[in-house]
Amino acid sequence: MAVNLKDKTILIYDNGLFFDFALKLADYYKKVYYYVPWKDAFPSMTKLLVGTEWVNGKRLDTFDGKPFESVDNYFDYVDKADICFFPDVGDGDLQEYLLSKGKLVFGSRKGEELELERWDTKQYFKKIGMDVQPVKRVVGVNALREALKGTTNKWVKISKFRHHFETFHHENWDLSQILINKIEWEMGPMSQIAEFLIEDNIDAIVEEGIDAYTVDGKFPNYAFAGVEIKEKSFAGQFRRYSDLSEGIKEVNKQMEPALRGYGYRGFISSEVRTTKDGKHYAIDPCCRLASPPSEIYQEMYKNLGEIIWEGANGRLIDPIPAAKYAVEVLITSDWYNENQHQTIFFPDKYREWIKLRYAMKIDGVYHILSTGHSCGLGAIIGIGNSFEECKGKVEEIAKEVTGYCVSIDTNSIDEAIEEFNKS
Repeated sequence: MAVNLKDKTILIYDNGLFFDFALKLADYYKKVYYYVPWKDAFPSMTKLLVGTEWVNGKRLDTFDGKPFESVDNYFDYVDKADICFFPDVGDGDLQEYLLSKGKLVFGSRKGEELELERWDTKQYFKKIGMDVQPVKRVVGVNALREALKGTTNKWVKISKFRHHFETFHHENWDLSQILINKIEWEMGPMSQIAEFLIEDNIDAIVEEGIDAYTVDGKFPNYAFAGVEIKEKSFAGQFRRYSDLSEGIKEVNKQMEPALRGYGYRGFISSEVRTTKDGKHYAIDPCCRLASPPSEIYQEMYKNLGEIIWEGANGRLIDPIPAAKYAVEVLITSDWYNENQHQTIFFPDKYREWIKLRYAMKIDGVYHILSTGHSCGLGAIIGIGNSFEECKGKVEEIAKEVTGYCVSIDTNSIDEAIEEFNKS
């Protein structure tokens, strides 16, 4: 017998990045409680206010008129919740604790280690016979310098601590040394004990991936697959799992025992690079909602609430699509990148297709709160029966979104579609 989710309450623990995803779940559940960790020795209002709406100085217990309430203390609501959802990584221990107390949990659990502990993951991949390119681990920025000098075409990564820097391409020492100096200056003494990974470049003939969810290592019969133009746009298609590339399916099959061992029940994304000699290299798995295309899931999957509920109960169900194709373009701002809060304007009729991050609302106006990370304001999505239909919808909306220094590169959509058609 199907469960009526309108009788159920969901408690979401998020860092603010997936605010609009959490808000979408208010369409399925009786009530959404939304918590963003904000406590500190010197607390700021910023994270506490993500997900709040205010009218005439009064804080509401709804957002956009939906049964969605931002809460100050997580454990005040654990006993009120029928299910707990973790869209991000970093709290696997909390998930395990809740499970030990008999709570329903949808999230990666300690499976987050596959993303956060990059060196250990590479060693595990080698152990189970997966294809792994040459990779070197060094400790300290001085060791990093010595390892990079005289080399070309490498990729430099850091485990767990994305705040300090994102993966970068080392073309040669002349070009990289200024970035290494910047990392050392910003990290200070921590740079002397930080762990860095240096990976060989993979000369791939195909780069592809899957954006889906898994229940104990099993994947649904349908999934969303696409291509991202980094920090610009995304294009993808709803496909049968059996129609995905052999590389994607092989990597997922190889990872199944690990996912099952973690009791992984949550969203996951992969990137696979296939070479001429038929090897399939799994790049760092994303053990959470990916952004993009989690913004697309919100309108693409007509049974999103049920996917989470049934998955937490150990039951894998297929997504029900609202369309076959989708595109997404990111909303960015140089003002926001300078750690300034951003006010954004658009007609209410487009709200469903505009997905915001770190948002609050005051007297009908949306504000994107700066948390010190220049990850963009959100995205505009379009779904339909062709890429052209999706693109047209996004371009129409993009013309109506305004804000100081707000930028939307709709031209990049064509690039994303072209790259997808090559895959």
